[in-house]
Amino acid sequence: MNYPLFGASQRGVGMIEVLVAVLVLSIGVLGYAGLQLRALNSTSESHFQTQASSLAQDAVERMMANEDMLDTYYANPANWPQGEMSNAPLANWGQCYQNICTQPQLAAWDVAQLRWLAWNLLPGGRISAEECSVSGVLCVTVAWGESTPADCDPSDDTCLVMEVLP
Repeated sequence: MNYPLFGASQRGVGMIEVLVAVLVLSIGVLGYAGLQLRALNSTSESHFQTQASSLAQDAVERMMANEDMLDTYYANPANWPQGEMSNAPLANWGQCYQNICTQPQLAAWDVAQLRWLAWNLLPGGRISAEECSVSGVLCVTVAWGESTPADCDPSDDTCLVMEVLP
């Protein structure tokens, strides 16, 4: 009597099982890769928020250190130009760098330096200080990317508004 060999009717099933296992594994790896990309994106957003917060805090501290010139800092939004900046460091401010400038010169130096920092620390970064339209307190606004301080929406991820009591 001839008996069929063990597994003779199972020909090719092992290969299909391997292919299904590889398919399931590859879907899992793609999902993990997607999670990693989202984590990297969240990390960069968090980094920009932290940089903007530090920059706004720096602006407030500079203003409070030169209190007599508060109007220079935030009375006129034109004091905070919003155009692009070059990446060259601030070169013509030797007097203020050596701490021998007047208060108005110091205020202008602070604005120029804060603008330069915003532009170089954030992608397309811009900074502005003015009186808040709603609360009447000082608002320091830092925006980056496509946002500008003028059209900043605090619920957006690309700008930050810090309100300060002068």
